[in-house]
Amino acid sequence: MRKTNTFILLLFTTLAMAACAPQAEIYNQGSNGSGNQSEGTGGGEVTDPGEVTDPGDITDPGDVTTPDPNDVVDAFPDDAIKFDRPWQRRADTSIVIDAYQGNSIDWDKMAKDPRVAGVIHRATIGLQVDTKYQSRQATAKQRGYLWGAYHLGRPGDPIAQAQLFLQTIGDATDVLMVLDLEDTSSGSFMNITNAKKFMQYVYQQTGKIPVVYANHSVTKSLSSSLKSDPLFQNSRLWYARFRSDIPDFPDTLWNTYFLWQFSSEINCSATGKCLYNVPGTQYDMDINVFYGSRAALASQWSL
Repeated sequence: MRKTNTFILLLFTTLAMAACAPQAEIYNQGSNGSGNQSEGTGGGEVTDPGEVTDPGDITDPGDVTTPDPNDVVDAFPDDAIKFDRPWQRRADTSIVIDAYQGNSIDWDKMAKDPRVAGVIHRATIGLQVDTKYQSRQATAKQRGYLWGAYHLGRPGDPIAQAQLFLQTIGDATDVLMVLDLEDTSSGSFMNITNAKKFMQYVYQQTGKIPVVYANHSVTKSLSSSLKSDPLFQNSRLWYARFRSDIPDFPDTLWNTYFLWQFSSEINCSATGKCLYNVPGTQYDMDINVFYGSRAALASQWSL
């Protein structure tokens, strides 16, 4: 009798523990954001994004919605100029700056350059918000610039990071969304596995695929690892290559760039002496080229 009671007690305890296990897993998954927050000073932090489930892999290309080509104004046809000083050789190409809270912008001076069509600003980094994102968004839109937002991916829960990013940019449908992948092999930045989860979550929440920002090395790594991934296959590349030409574009995953970041403090150390100089900004401002007109850029901006 005592053995029977002991057996029943053990059985009841085991079943109770099994019933509770899934709830604990969801709670931990939703509240375990641990992005590196060593950079940046302001903004709110997400400490409990709520109960979040993994968005799951998108493996069927049919699950990814692509834009209607009738809604898009074509950029210039790909040619040799696109990969060799297009900002210099074609005066009708469009310029985009990208900034964060550490850059200075004199908006009145910048307005003197009619080729500057858009501003992409850091919205979030890991689990922190850029302190100047909201105020500069209002100024840029008031002045008629296209507006974009990028998330600098850090280690930690990619779903919590994606939630903070979407919360920060709000419901605006005209914002270009970007995932910034600085170095997917470094423990200081978001890796490829978490990048996929971030992209999938944002796509499932908005129906839009973020642009991917990557330098030459990361682009090659993504091309090798994700060449069969439907979401990345349908994404656009913001390519960072700080030089005046691209002799060896890695075209396995992307056959061309959407934006080319060609100037920053990496290859310029004096204001006014960069590959391209936007008035009202310093040498540390990142400068990008779109190989097309402003109208073409506007039509492709927030697909």
